[in-house]
Amino acid sequence: MTLDESKKLLADMYDALNAQDLEAQHKYWHDDMVWHGPPGFGDIHGIENFKYKVLKPFYEAFPDYHVKNDIVVAEGEWISATGFLTGTHSGTYLGVEPTGKSIKMQFSDFWTIKDGKFLDNYVMVDNHGVFEQMGLKFK
Repeated sequence: MTLDESKKLLADMYDALNAQDLEAQHKYWHDDMVWHGPPGFGDIHGIENFKYKVLKPFYEAFPDYHVKNDIVVAEGEWISATGFLTGTHSGTYLGVEPTGKSIKMQFSDFWTIKDGKFLDNYVMVDNHGVFEQMGLKFK
């Protein structure tokens, strides 16, 4: 893929994420993809697990979920993005009951692309900052 094609793949996948279109994810991911999540998630293997163990719970926790990339960098079979997602904490997230608070979660993602689809995704998110926005106190 060219760098422009990689960036378009990413932009289109994010459009599907923001539309909360679980089935559209098949256009962007290999069936045997691996999502290497942050603490609290771990590695999720396969598109069906990704849809129902990662995306669906996110959409339930933050029904007004919206993601936006600030920086996108592509090189060879790699593409990365840094940005944030916003939403209202309306469902349980990592064991925290709904608070009704608006959150802004910073993230960085790194993907490998093979044959025009994402194969691996390495994810870093600021869950500590999200928990603070939810009103949780840490010592």
